[in-house]
Amino acid sequence: MSIEKTDFYQNLQVQNQQRAADSARRNDELGKDEFMKLLITQLEHQDPLDPQDNTAYIAQLAQFSSLEGITNLNQTVQQFATALQSTQALQASTLVGRQVQVRSDWAELTPGQPVKGTIDLNQSSPDVFVAVYTQGGEYIGDISLGSREKGDVSFEWDGLDTAGEPFPPGAYQFRAFSMAEGQTQSEDLYLARNVSSVALNAGARGEILINVSGMDQPVPLRDVKVIN
Repeated sequence: MSIEKTDFYQNLQVQNQQRAADSARRNDELGKDEFMKLLITQLEHQDPLDPQDNTAYIAQLAQFSSLEGITNLNQTVQQFATALQSTQALQASTLVGRQVQVRSDWAELTPGQPVKGTIDLNQSSPDVFVAVYTQGGEYIGDISLGSREKGDVSFEWDGLDTAGEPFPPGAYQFRAFSMAEGQTQSEDLYLARNVSSVALNAGARGEILINVSGMDQPVPLRDVKVIN
């Protein structure tokens, strides 16, 4: 056999070995079937006068075994993730009929039930308060919370005016503020809403979504601040 032909077989052998190694690293692109095809192709085209030694074959079979293990592990993880999503959806279904606090600037006042909310306070403040407005934007009073440390600050509004008379049921707007270095700044506010249903997002993330009263779009469960 000529030197040129020997070099051809050796080059082909090196290429096949490289492809086999790449298939093990990119198991998301090539599976075990493709790996075996590459190995068989290498056997078919090797130089019969200079066959690959046993050590090289053992190394390739070890790569195949590793690839097979990774594939099985991926399948197991996927099954576990699916089961976990189903469990989360089942647990989230218990929220139907209850209230959760989501980021919002308005809430519904109903007789005998106070409006509950939480302020996400970015820094400690000597004066924290929530301004209350009618649905039409008319200011009707403040909910004074005094000095508070950084973090979650919960509050309730009983729907009564300064004379102790109840405001009519309906939608009211709320805005949270804090004082810092003599300046008034707005804060993120979460208000209680009723949960009407729960769904599993069909997208790649497969996250749990909840439908709450008064909001056009479902809210990811991870965005819920408080479950009342």
